[in-house]
Amino acid sequence: MNPVAYLPLALIALTSACTATIRNTPAATESSLMQADRDFAAETHARGIDGWMSFYAPDAIRVRYRGNIVKGLAAVRDFDLPGISDTTRTLNWEPTDAYVFRGGAIGSTTGRYWIVSRKTGETGKELGHGRYVTIWRREGERWLVIMDTGYPEPATPSS
Repeated sequence: MNPVAYLPLALIALTSACTATIRNTPAATESSLMQADRDFAAETHARGIDGWMSFYAPDAIRVRYRGNIVKGLAAVRDFDLPGISDTTRTLNWEPTDAYVFRGGAIGSTTGRYWIVSRKTGETGKELGHGRYVTIWRREGERWLVIMDTGYPEPATPSS
C-alpha cells in the first residue's frame, strides 16, 4: 500500500494527541494565579530566601519603591536577602485580585502586605503595611514572577 495513503490517519492521530495534551494542562485561570501568589507566600515563610527565589523567573525584575529597577535573578536575590532573612520581622501578604491576559501566558496579582515584629515583647506588632503588584509569566504548568513592586501606605493615626 502507498505510504501517502496513511498520511491523513497520522495527522488525525497527531492532532488528537496534541488536543488531549492541551486539555490535560491545568488552565491559566485567575484562580490558579491567586493560588500561585498564596503558595509564594507560604514557601517564603517556610524556606526564607530560597522559597522566595523559587518563584522568580531568571529574567525577573524588582521595581524599588521610589528607586530604580533591580534586574535579573542574582540582583533580585541580593536586593531581597536582607529583608527576607531578617529574623526580627516577618513579611506577610495576601492577594486581593488577579487578572490573566489574553493567551494565558501573562497575569498579574495585586494585594496587601504587612510586616510584623518577631522581637520579644513586640511579637505580632505591625511595623508597616502597603500594597503590591506582581506580574507573572506562565512557564509550563507554573506561574513565575517576572516583576514585583510594592509601596507603603501611610500609618493610621492611633485613637
